[in-house]
Amino acid sequence: MVPKYHLPHATSMRKALSRGRRMQYVKPFLKGEDVAFLQYTGGTTGLAKGAILTHRNMLANVYQAKGTYQPVLNAGEEVVVTALPLYHVFALTVNCLLFIEMGGQNLLISNPRDISGFVKELQKYPFTAITGVNTLFNALLNNEDFHELDFSNLRLTVGGGMAVQRVVAENWKKLTGKHLLEGYGLTECSPLVAAYPYDLRDYNGSIGLPVPSTEVRIVDDEGEDVADNQPVSFWCVVRR
Repeated sequence: MVPKYHLPHATSMRKALSRGRRMQYVKPFLKGEDVAFLQYTGGTTGLAKGAILTHRNMLANVYQAKGTYQPVLNAGEEVVVTALPLYHVFALTVNCLLFIEMGGQNLLISNPRDISGFVKELQKYPFTAITGVNTLFNALLNNEDFHELDFSNLRLTVGGGMAVQRVVAENWKKLTGKHLLEGYGLTECSPLVAAYPYDLRDYNGSIGLPVPSTEVRIVDDEGEDVADNQPVSFWCVVRR
């Protein structure tokens, strides 16, 4: 499925492995302030770019996510459906890093656009968690075979990357018996900022509460605090 491409001055994985066999590993000394990722951004606020994320940034946010969702997760028992690309910070932090920390298993869906093939994979595994975007959840809900799946093991569903629509959230709850929780984040915040509580009662369009050790201010374009129902810019101060 990968089209032909050419990256000037790139070293192939095969050559890198071959060269590595003749080298001796020297363990690097790392500090929290050292760069962990030049993380791809989707360009929501302009051109796509690489955000500088440190080891401390990433570790802190993994534990913030763990503090948010741990009450509904069981260490060593989770199977999370990973249908989002791992080069995006949402799946990188939640699916990969968080569930590795929890001792979980990732079920990688390499082509989530193939909904029929996607559902066939889900039939094989007692998945306990799934993350995605609104369009993905909507596509699954409109697949007849998806309605026949066993959702008794499902404990956590998280939507991000875009707003979750009310009709999608309500239909997901009706079918699976579990809430579709919306979260908000951005790459520069490594990324999770706010998440809807796992014990919510009904969908209300909210992105929830700031995750642990995160302070959020709502300000106008001049940086001044504003009252409810006024047009605002969103600015968060992340304390880690």
